[in-house]
Amino acid sequence: MMKTRAGFTLMELLIVMVLLGLFLTLSYFPTATARKKANLAAGQSYVRNVALALEAQRDPSTGALPTHLTDCLSGFGQRPKTVTACTITYLNALDYVIEASLDGAALKKVVYKSSDGTLTSLP
Repeated sequence: MMKTRAGFTLMELLIVMVLLGLFLTLSYFPTATARKKANLAAGQSYVRNVALALEAQRDPSTGALPTHLTDCLSGFGQRPKTVTACTITYLNALDYVIEASLDGAALKKVVYKSSDGTLTSLP
């Protein structure tokens, strides 16, 4: 009569652990790439929201902007954690540039120019 064993051998456990480690490693890279793209999209969306809030504060008769707002880290809704710095620079009474620095995103900077309405992402 043969005895039946009640557990796993050390070799079987090591093979299972190696396979689990391999699967976890292979699944990390697509997840990290997706997270960086999502952080970039969140930063771009925040800059667009800041631009919309500034446009809403234009003087209805002259079109002038409220030039006292230069820091856009607070006062413009909930800021994503990826936005680490955000400034508003006024080129003249009607035009401005918003620059946001991003951390953990696919690109490191987002720039919005009100003169032509372009939103650019920079490395």
